[in-house]
Amino acid sequence: MSIEPSAAGPQETPPPETPPRQERPPETPSGPASRRTSQDERPALAREGSEADDLARAVALRRMWILATSLLALAAVVFLLVHLLTDMTGVWGFVARASEAAMIGAIADWFAVTALFRHPMGLPIPHTAIIPRKKDTLGASMAHFVAANFLQAETVSTKIRTAELTRRAGDWLIAPRNQDIVVRRAGQGLEYVLARVDDEAIADLTRNVLVPKLVSTRKSPALGMLIREIVDEGAHHHLVDLIVGEAHAWLSENPQVIDDIVQQKSPDWAPRFVNDVVSNRLRREVLEWTAEVRDDRFHRARQALDAWLVEVSQDLRGNTPLSERAEKVLDDLLTQDGVVDAVLEIWSSLKRLLRAAVLDEDGPVHARVRALLTEAAERMRTDRAFASEMDERIATTAGDLVESFGPELASVISDTIAGWDAKEASDRIELYVGRDLQYIRINGTVIGALVGVAIHALTLVLPGG
Repeated sequence: MSIEPSAAGPQETPPPETPPRQERPPETPSGPASRRTSQDERPALAREGSEADDLARAVALRRMWILATSLLALAAVVFLLVHLLTDMTGVWGFVARASEAAMIGAIADWFAVTALFRHPMGLPIPHTAIIPRKKDTLGASMAHFVAANFLQAETVSTKIRTAELTRRAGDWLIAPRNQDIVVRRAGQGLEYVLARVDDEAIADLTRNVLVPKLVSTRKSPALGMLIREIVDEGAHHHLVDLIVGEAHAWLSENPQVIDDIVQQKSPDWAPRFVNDVVSNRLRREVLEWTAEVRDDRFHRARQALDAWLVEVSQDLRGNTPLSERAEKVLDDLLTQDGVVDAVLEIWSSLKRLLRAAVLDEDGPVHARVRALLTEAAERMRTDRAFASEMDERIATTAGDLVESFGPELASVISDTIAGWDAKEASDRIELYVGRDLQYIRINGTVIGALVGVAIHALTLVLPGG
């Protein structure tokens, strides 16, 4: 749409109307090929906000464009009337010069504003339609500006340090409602992963990767290190407590076992009462010994077991007959046909347990996770040293990432702008900033009129005026 040219103004093209939104076509089942975008297809220009916002911007732009154009037309009408109906002396001279300069300023600024987005009057004047022609260059300049002034390690690190991210995250996480969000999202993520892990893939991984890798690797040194770590940590004491305690309880409840053993091992000619004395003494000694081993963590039997386990761990870590026998036994176990089935059974059981834990919102797993989140949130809020340390780590990490990948991040700007359609990008930019640019035209008209008055006054006071 265009307006008729005024007596002294150029034919002017108003800003483009806001294009209507297109409904997205319904999705149809297709394979990966149908989802592949053509290399020649340009990405759509993202539109922030609603259609109502775009319409409001278009109305505001149109209103300001009409106002600026009306001032140009008014200056042209005044110019014609003054020249046709007055002698252009006295005050009319000032009015004539003001209207002339106002038209000049209005047309010059109209040209400058219009040249940003299109060719004025459709004429291919050099250095016009700057945004459509120089879109890629402007995008590269913008990317360089962002990289040089924003994506700098010191800038990002300083901002993160002063933002108190850890404390603010703790303030957010302390709310039960937000904890529920975290737990729910984590459960959804775990469920998503579990649903997409194929059992056959686990079987193939076990059969073709894990088992061959374990068979080709010496396992006895790792087993020896594990045993030594267990001994050093004392983790095996719980197992010893269980075994000795159960043995003591079983012997106490089944005294006839020792009687039967003594009866079987004694000679046929031994008197009955002698066997009873021996079995009673043996039962008492065994019960006392198991009780001592059970109750005394430093019992000689326990120390002997520790020493034996340490010796075994050392033999397993070296090239000894024991380590060779251990390797053979472990390899035989790994190459059994039931290994893959056992792994799949363990995996299936683990999946069932995890899914049940995720679905049971009132279960112990959810309660434990919420308790851990509460504990973490409290520390993030109250422990200043911890919060400062975390903020420093986040700031340092973010700075390192920006230092390494800042140019690549900024290139998103230039690459995205390069993919836009030139005309659509120009129209969208004008929709966002065009209203403010119309003030340049208005100011040019007003300032031009004032300058015209000043110049006319100056010519009157100068000699020869």
